[in-house]
Formats: sequence, structure tokens, C-alpha cells
Amino acid sequence: RTREIFTEAFRGGKRKEWRLNHSPLYLDFLEGKVDFQCSAWAIPCYSVFGWQRPCYLMSDAPYAESYRELIEETDWDQYGRGRHPKCENCMAHVGYEPTAVVATMTSLRHGLRAAVGRG
Repeated sequence: RTREIFTEAFRGGKRKEWRLNHSPLYLDFLEGKVDFQCSAWAIPCYSVFGWQRPCYLMSDAPYAESYRELIEETDWDQYGRGRHPKCENCMAHVGYEPTAVVATMTSLRHGLRAAVGRG
């Protein structure tokens, strides 16, 4: 449903009318033009309780006391679409924007697209 909403909102060049601070590839992902795996480890969240795992949208996993514990002891492979029930319909920036940015930086075409602001 999310992809339908974004496809409709951006139809006919309307995407340029939206002032969104996201990478072009992440917006492509929201529209369903590309698919990415979640990289929840890429934007860790810290609070007075410690390091949130796997991401700030899920609160059932225990907090990690240190960044090292978060990165080394969290089983990141159990999170993402097809791996965890709570992740099935997730398209949140916390997990997918980092993946889109990495994909952008590994492609000259996508890197230039992001640099000139062509969403």
C-alpha cells in the first residue's frame, strides 16, 4: 500500500513538487522502482536506556549497553523483510535510506543524480 501511495503522489512529475530530504534512490524504493535490504545497523539510536536494537521502531529487543555490544552481539540477519514479522511492511528511512545511500555512492550515474538534485 505504501508504494501505491508514493507512486500516486509522485505521478506525472509531481515528485519535484515535494520537498523531501531523502536520496533519489530511497524515493525510488518507496515507489517500488527498486528494492533494497534493510540496514538497521547503519543508523543506530542511543537514549538514556542505551543503544536500541535493532532499530528505534522496535522496542521488544533489549538495549545494548555499549556500541560494541550493539554491533557485535546483535543478530542483524534476523531483521528485515522476510526475516522478522515486524519488518514485513517496513519501508522506514532508518533501515532503507542507508542502503540507498550506499547504492548511490557506488554508482557514478546515481551519484551524479543525487548531486544535481534530480529526484
